[in-house]
Amino acid sequence: MTIKKLKWWVVFTLSALPFLVSAYLYSFNPRKLGIDPAEVLLESAGEWALRFLLITLACSPLRRLGIRILNPYRRMLGLYSFFYASLHLCIYLLGWISLDLTTFIDDLLKRPFIYLGMLSWLLLLVLAVTSPKFMVKKLKKNWVKVHMSTYAVILLVWIHLWLQSRASAFDAILYGACIALLLGERIYRRAVLGKVKKASSL
Repeated sequence: MTIKKLKWWVVFTLSALPFLVSAYLYSFNPRKLGIDPAEVLLESAGEWALRFLLITLACSPLRRLGIRILNPYRRMLGLYSFFYASLHLCIYLLGWISLDLTTFIDDLLKRPFIYLGMLSWLLLLVLAVTSPKFMVKKLKKNWVKVHMSTYAVILLVWIHLWLQSRASAFDAILYGACIALLLGERIYRRAVLGKVKKASSL
C-alpha cells in the first residue's frame, strides 16, 4: 500500500470513528448514552454533519494559507457531512417518530427547525450526487454554481441547530462564529480581489 493510499484510509477511518463509537455503544453498552439513547445519537449525528461541513469549507482558506493537508480529502469530508446528516435524519425518522407520517407532517408544519433540517438535507443530497468526477465533467461551469449552495446549507444547518431545543446557546454561538469566519474570509477576499482587478483595468 502506498503512502497516499494509507493517508486516505487514515482520514476515512478517523471520519467514520464517531459513527463506529456510537454504533458500538448503542449495540453493546446503551447505558453510556444516557436515559434516551435515541436523543443522544440524534444530536451527535447532527453536530458531526455540521462539523464535517465546517471542515470541508475550511479546506480552501487553509490552502490559501499554505496548509494543504486536508485538500486532497475535501470531497470525502463533504460526503461524510452528508453521511452524518443522513444518519441524523434516519435516527429522527426511525428512533424519534417511528416512521409516523402524521407526526412527520405535523413537525414540518409546526416546527420550523424540522423544515429547515429537511431542506438542508435535500441540498446536501444534491451536492453528494454531483460530487463524483464524472458529474464535474458533465455539469462543467454549472457544477460551481450548484456547489455554491454549500454556503446556504451551512447557514440553514446553523439556524436548525439554533432553533432546536436540544442545542445549547454556547454551541450555537461557537458554530456561528466559525461559520462567520469561514464565510467572512471568502467575502473579504472577493471584495479585495474585485477592487484590485477593477483598479488594474483602469
